[in-house]
Amino acid sequence: METSKLSRLESKKGKDVIETVNGNPFVHELTLTNRQKVKVALLGTVLFPVRMLLTVLVFLILWPISRLRFLGLSKEQVSQPITGWRWWFLQALAWTLCRVLFFVMGFMKVKVRGRMAPPTEAPILVVAPHSSFLDSIVMVPCGLVTVMSRAENLNIPIVGDLLRFNQAIIVSRQDPESRRSCVEELKKRVSASGQWSQILIFPEGTTTNGTALIKFKAGAFIVGVPVQPVIIRYPNKLDTIRWTWKGINIVQVLWYTLSQFYTSAEIEFLPVYTPTQEEKDNPTLFASNVQKTMARVLGVHATEFEFEGRVPVTRVGLLKLPVQPVARVTETRLQKTGAGMQAVLNGMGRLVEKCCRLPAHRLTLEQCAELLNLPASQPDTHALLSPYCQGSDGLLELREFVLGMLAVDKTWSIERVLELAFTFFEMGSKGWLSKGEFSRLLQALLSCPELDVTQLIEETNLRDKYELPLEELQDLFKSKQNFKSLFTCYLRPEGEEPAKTTPFANGRGHTSNGVGLAGKATSNGTASSNKKCD
Repeated sequence: METSKLSRLESKKGKDVIETVNGNPFVHELTLTNRQKVKVALLGTVLFPVRMLLTVLVFLILWPISRLRFLGLSKEQVSQPITGWRWWFLQALAWTLCRVLFFVMGFMKVKVRGRMAPPTEAPILVVAPHSSFLDSIVMVPCGLVTVMSRAENLNIPIVGDLLRFNQAIIVSRQDPESRRSCVEELKKRVSASGQWSQILIFPEGTTTNGTALIKFKAGAFIVGVPVQPVIIRYPNKLDTIRWTWKGINIVQVLWYTLSQFYTSAEIEFLPVYTPTQEEKDNPTLFASNVQKTMARVLGVHATEFEFEGRVPVTRVGLLKLPVQPVARVTETRLQKTGAGMQAVLNGMGRLVEKCCRLPAHRLTLEQCAELLNLPASQPDTHALLSPYCQGSDGLLELREFVLGMLAVDKTWSIERVLELAFTFFEMGSKGWLSKGEFSRLLQALLSCPELDVTQLIEETNLRDKYELPLEELQDLFKSKQNFKSLFTCYLRPEGEEPAKTTPFANGRGHTSNGVGLAGKATSNGTASSNKKCD
């Protein structure tokens, strides 16, 4: 059996650490020049309707073929590998039609590199990066191998029948029993000594813009068998393929792609990756190492980004946090309003003082908008402030909004932010934070009021004493990596420079470019340093 010729993960400190990356891999916006717009419009009026018509025609031919495969078979026979004419004839016919399908869609330059391993060497193929539904083009050089798909896809007309034709392994992500059944089916097929076809899996589990590999789900690796990594690239001048969480929609993907003269794709089969015993015992480690191997070949970062529910998150230390800090999103929205950003800048010192006097003060959206000098009636203002509202009454805690905004602003030192946070949440002038107060402080710092921070708090002395003075709070963020990384890897990531400030009349600073928020330096006049994430 061929083993991986690619260098394995080195366990030395500092080597092959999962990296953070600036930007959001779940967003893909397509910006066209005027010339490209004209070109798409002219070609689209001719190519798009013709290609769509031919695409629909091929699907309509594939549909009865997919139904014919299981005609007259019992439920037990359907659950076994298909043999005889239903295999060799219908499989070859469907494969030919799939080649025709992608050709009429404009995929006229498809380059295949490397050698596809047989099922006896690699029962599972793992494909990345996952960019779009058009990634199904990888099925053509793979010979229509079995896929793993979401249960929701069975309800799509024709597509559901094609998945049944493929004898796909179907999983419902919301149903734990379905996930267990999926694992059992996977184990059964890979241990059948080549009776079943190989299984193709997109281990990222969702589509991205290709700027990074997001965390591989352990499902493809839980059986502990050799896998063959497969890489898809789209080396086109105009990146029309990618269909992500935010950005161009499915109609735009089809319009832009089918309106090109042709679309290029590259499919590369990497050497088979044979797991070590440690990786067999730990599917998460196995998945992570294969992810890093593929990321090195692609020349991109291997990240901890993933989808949890309907929200993209990333792991920072012991916490799973939104890919983009909520306060960063708020800052961006304020920048777009122009006057709104300046209003918050001008009033930040006043807001801090108000929070110090009335730390638990709660406001309606209208009251907060008035305090920030924002137009309360505009929908943008509601969208801006609603993430900070809590409870059934929908009131906003001013200290949480202020602390969240200060946490991402490098014109405020980390020490000063923590000092203010302590002042905001320490109730009763007792000189220390209780466990509950510290939990709310962390949630406010990260602008995530529902975040479970229990595991992170276990690293502190609160586990025993339930008391945390200011000095120990600041020391946590200096000495404990899981706390320090909240600033250095998330709120204020490596590579971002604090904006230059000019003084207000009241002596506080504001950014000359309107990006940061008003802030203070440390007592010695120096700003907080930007440290590299270990």
